[in-house]
Amino acid sequence: MIIDDIIYVGLLLGLIGFGNYFRTIKNPFNKQWVSTGVGFFVSLIVSGWDILHPIAMTIVCAVILSQLAPRIRHTASFFFSFFYLLIISRLTHLFGLPEISTHTNLILMLMTLKYGGMGFELNSALEDFKNNPDVQCYKAMKNITFLDVVHYGWSYMGILTGPFYRYRTYWDCINRKFSDYIECWEPTLYKIKLIGVSAVLFLFTSNIWPNFYVLTEEFQQRSFWYRLSFIIPAFLTFRTRLYVGMMFSECVCQMAGLGVYPICSQPQPGLGPKDYKAAEQIALNPEKIKDEKMDFETVFNIDWWGVEKSYLVRTAMKRWNITVQYWMATYVYKVFPWKNLRIPATFFVSTIWHGYAFGYYVGIFSVITYLPLEDLYVKFYNQAEEGSSARTRWWCLMWFMRFFCMAYLSFGFQLLTFENNYIYYKSIYLVGHIIGIIMYIIGRTLKPYLITKTNDQKL
Repeated sequence: MIIDDIIYVGLLLGLIGFGNYFRTIKNPFNKQWVSTGVGFFVSLIVSGWDILHPIAMTIVCAVILSQLAPRIRHTASFFFSFFYLLIISRLTHLFGLPEISTHTNLILMLMTLKYGGMGFELNSALEDFKNNPDVQCYKAMKNITFLDVVHYGWSYMGILTGPFYRYRTYWDCINRKFSDYIECWEPTLYKIKLIGVSAVLFLFTSNIWPNFYVLTEEFQQRSFWYRLSFIIPAFLTFRTRLYVGMMFSECVCQMAGLGVYPICSQPQPGLGPKDYKAAEQIALNPEKIKDEKMDFETVFNIDWWGVEKSYLVRTAMKRWNITVQYWMATYVYKVFPWKNLRIPATFFVSTIWHGYAFGYYVGIFSVITYLPLEDLYVKFYNQAEEGSSARTRWWCLMWFMRFFCMAYLSFGFQLLTFENNYIYYKSIYLVGHIIGIIMYIIGRTLKPYLITKTNDQKL
């Protein structure tokens, strides 16, 4: 496992360095094939024969997206990509085949997002093309080909760890010259420093407080307070590991020049420019590009400080794996036909996308039961006067509640199986769930005394 991690990190560092060369390639045809070739090569290194799975998914999705009618291709590609991920690749043992590697699973997860959302994006581009027929990207998306889909799916930028980005963002990276007018190394160096700090913290906590220790007899003999407080270092290990992976992926994209847009075009994580027409006009005017300020907001995937200081689970979740949150909101939440079930449906898709492990369902679906509690205490926080000591106390309480909730539920992701989760949560008597219920009862009891009817209506 350690050797795999070393190889994985080594590949990411190599891809960061490769970005310097990649940006010097000016011919779009050559640039596209180099991106795909490198993506296939690194996938082969980490996957071996398992690479046949992403190849098979790509072939079928490329046929669907390039050959089927627009009215059905988005649905067909969405469901097939998830079908392949959930049934064919993750249930290989039912077909007498070996289980796929963790790294191959990550590649398939990211391809599922790309192919699952690409049909919706292409159909949206067709509508935009009617109003903006001169936009080159929309013309290209109107005439999407089999190879275009393949190149998008196998681009080395983000193939191992993300982030998710739209086909439009990929096309701009290949065909636009925005990256010629921004310093890519400076923001990358800043993230590498953060990666270093996160990596040191991860190595320290994972060695002193390894999560598998909670499954041992020795741990069970410890005091209740020790067993409960173990969630604090374990949660630090959990999130610093993810910080390292996500920031590495951002560095790969930044050094490749992916996701760089003029700030005036209002780029957003996952989406790209909100005002794409403005980005298009700037791209066609080399003199104007020089005067524009650029950023990499499109591939910004983890706001670690936003997560750490947030006092709400809702906010912390939105700052965590931001581009995937965008995908879930755009291609699941907003298109799900029954509005009352949109939140459970989005959480369900997020859960099965992660995998079948029992811990995913504990970690993700328990959040749904926490949100009504959070919404209740937000009202207490909001009705307190701005800058008052009462508002500060409510903030501290909610920050602690948010931290405890995420630390407590993160063990689901760390221990995964039902047996392991049962061992740990039994050892602390499901105290997190019990405290949540008690806090909700207290909140409902205090609500008539703390919030007037007028204030409640305003909130």
